[in-house]
Amino acid sequence: MVHARFIEKALLAFWVIIMNKSGIGAIGENIAQKYLAKQGYKIIAKNCIFAGCELDIVCILPKNKQKMILKHKYKNGEIKSEGALKFLLESTCDTLVFVEVKYSSTRIYGEPFERVDIHKQNQIIKASQIFCTKNQISLPCRFDVVSIVGDEINHIENAFESRF
Repeated sequence: MVHARFIEKALLAFWVIIMNKSGIGAIGENIAQKYLAKQGYKIIAKNCIFAGCELDIVCILPKNKQKMILKHKYKNGEIKSEGALKFLLESTCDTLVFVEVKYSSTRIYGEPFERVDIHKQNQIIKASQIFCTKNQISLPCRFDVVSIVGDEINHIENAFESRF
């Protein structure tokens, strides 16, 4: 009888840990979703699982938003010539963005984005390929990480590239 009670308590403790982790992840994903929407991204999917990997947020950065960003970069001197700006504006198209969200309430264990290691990157890339195939999407893709500590948001665009 003692053995059964011990197992029951252990399972309950495990369930509480799992629920707390998924709850924390949901908090981070909601923060990231609001942030991305405010930045002009169009959210098209959340929490999709392919090849055993969850794609936290899938969104589109519309070409008109990208054009605004390019014009801003030109004004700030990040794009040096009008010719370069014109070329970039003409070649701009919608971009499919796969966003991995990492949330933490503290930096005790480092920055949240540091948990997106090469193994996780490969999983996300594989899942994104399946997502695009199943949904017949053929847009240029980008992989971003939104790293959140408390109320600080660090959006890392082009955090990694597909190696396949």
